[in-house]
Amino acid sequence: MTDSINLPEGNFRGHSKQGVWSEAPDPILAEVGPGTPCGEYQRRFWMPVAMTNQFDEKPYRIRILGEDLVLFREKGGQLGLVHLHCAHRNMSLEFGIIEEGGIRCSYHGWKYNIDGTILETPCEPKASKIKEKVCLGAYPVVEYKGLAFTYMGPPDKMPPFPFYDTFDEEGDEMLPYLIDSPCNWLQVMENAWDPFHTVYLHTKAVRSQFIDAFAELPRIEYFSTEIGDFYTNTRRVGDIIWLRVHDKVLPSFTQNGGHFPTPDDSLYFGRCGLSRWVVPIDDENTRVIAWRHFRKGDDPKGMTNRDEVGFGKTDFYGQGADRSYDQRQRDPGDYDAWVSQGPKNIHARENMGFTDRGVAKVRRKLRMAIKEVEDGGDVIQPSSHQASPIPTYGGDTMLRVPLVEGRDDEAVLREVAHEVAAIYMSADVMQGAERTEYIREKLKAYEAEWA
Repeated sequence: MTDSINLPEGNFRGHSKQGVWSEAPDPILAEVGPGTPCGEYQRRFWMPVAMTNQFDEKPYRIRILGEDLVLFREKGGQLGLVHLHCAHRNMSLEFGIIEEGGIRCSYHGWKYNIDGTILETPCEPKASKIKEKVCLGAYPVVEYKGLAFTYMGPPDKMPPFPFYDTFDEEGDEMLPYLIDSPCNWLQVMENAWDPFHTVYLHTKAVRSQFIDAFAELPRIEYFSTEIGDFYTNTRRVGDIIWLRVHDKVLPSFTQNGGHFPTPDDSLYFGRCGLSRWVVPIDDENTRVIAWRHFRKGDDPKGMTNRDEVGFGKTDFYGQGADRSYDQRQRDPGDYDAWVSQGPKNIHARENMGFTDRGVAKVRRKLRMAIKEVEDGGDVIQPSSHQASPIPTYGGDTMLRVPLVEGRDDEAVLREVAHEVAAIYMSADVMQGAERTEYIREKLKAYEAEWA
């Protein structure tokens, strides 16, 4: 007599769903190489490509937007970013010799300026005109606070460098970090437009990776500005209404609130804990480059760690492949969420809902911006639309607003979010300390109305 086998009952539809696996990724949003619509759109912006302490007296090979490049500092101190292969016989310039004023190929000695012009061709006859006819591809580089930025688009479209107000604040220590992920850039970038994942992935799934208050489902309100968007992420914690404000500027610049806030007292216009870019390496690899902000008073519980911020790491959980596979399965983080979607996520397989409004919004905005460039138009450049430093909103505000008898608290949260956003934007014509002080005084006065 054999043991009986109980077949499982249920509506199993794996076979009927096989068709979705033949779907392909979206080339308009996913492909970033030279000549692709998204790639040409991305090339219209300044983007960080490396931490400047990653390289020394040797050339540093990198790949950005599907192009293989060499980053170097010539002996006079200027940074150069040139195509990987020598314009003569294609030897890689990662083996080049860095000199005063440029880089020299080791094969036949051709020397290039940081703009790609040929300075010397020592193996050619003196009468040779080749250096007047040939040049090496090169891109301009700006160095600022430990990061190297480049612009890879048409020279006549190069915008001013976008200098945001959070880039140079008194009392703010900015530490750069860089982490690569083996997946398409959009998967990483969209994570910042999805505030609801914080509730589950970072709090309810396994444990509180940041703070317990993130378990409260937030009310999200989206606001548009001249240069992009920001959203308010509003929760009630006792008598405190806590607003986390996130900046979103296409194609991939974001700023968010502090990583370990303490929503137990009033806070007026606290500034961002992170300024971040998501930079495509190619179609299936992505680089996150950011500054972590450290200010006095931002971390009352001592949960930040400056020593953990740098190349391949940062001081908050789950941003890279720095954990064992077992740990990642037991306690997944952001990295696991975006990388496990596959090298290039296939949108046709998704079933998006109400909480995906931010993701849907950014995909629509990207398609429109990419199409604009395809049709010969220009992109919205922050540095061309607002005076420098460009005002931003990212950070935390906490107002003491007790529950109001007889009023729906969801309506109160929405009202507060819209009023705080209006106060923020009303100060866009101001700069620096004047703007900050104006916003904080307005927030204090608004809070007093609820006392």
